[in-house]
Amino acid sequence: MSDLTPERLSEIRSLGPTSDPIACWAAIQDLLRDRDDLVRASAETAEELATWTGSLAL
Repeated sequence: MSDLTPERLSEIRSLGPTSDPIACWAAIQDLLRDRDDLVRASAETAEELATWTGSLAL
């Protein structure tokens, strides 16, 4: 599940070309970290589903 709060997402969406570069870099880091967490969770879920359906034998 995403760790970004709705408030943080709103802050990130409000960034623009004239925003502070440090704030933009922090936003990129937050988004990449959140993406990595979601990709990992998706892979774990896919593996669990494959095991459950018998597509993957352990």
